[in-house]
Amino acid sequence: MVLGDTTDDTRPLLRNYFAQMGLLLCNENPYLPSLPTVGGTWNDIVAMMETREVFYSKLYKGRVTYLSRALYYHLKPFRQREANLSPEAADLLFLLRQTGPAGTEELKRLSPLPGKALNRCLDELLKELLITAVQRDKTLNETWCTFLWADYTVWEGAAPSLPSDPAQARRLLEGLLSPRQITKLLS
Repeated sequence: MVLGDTTDDTRPLLRNYFAQMGLLLCNENPYLPSLPTVGGTWNDIVAMMETREVFYSKLYKGRVTYLSRALYYHLKPFRQREANLSPEAADLLFLLRQTGPAGTEELKRLSPLPGKALNRCLDELLKELLITAVQRDKTLNETWCTFLWADYTVWEGAAPSLPSDPAQARRLLEGLLSPRQITKLLS
């Protein structure tokens, strides 16, 4: 199947994958499963983000990392550490909380940060699971779009929360990462 192929709905396949594994990378990687390697399509993963089935992050080595709802809630005790943010990222988070969902272009207009600094702060917030993509902003082509970013509470508020269990986080990650990688990810 070609990424972006809209003839088949790959959401059932992706739901099954997320139920078992919990974490999926956007782009191919020699060490972890990615959207193309499991047979998912871009439009289906975006639809799952918009329905709050998947949380968009940059949790794994700064790469786009999709998390199942369950894994997201299991990871919450290890992330969302606002005290660890750089002052610039904290200011950007405050701005995003004030404006509500906003695209990168809007944030560039509203924030005093230059483009590269803004992107670095967005990445920092995505890694800490403090913000996520909540819907498409602009469709660039059939396999790529920009997003509206929002505080994690916007994402959480759209569907019932799940219980957090750090042991379950470890169990889901064991099928993908080494014990050392898991410890690093959870610290």
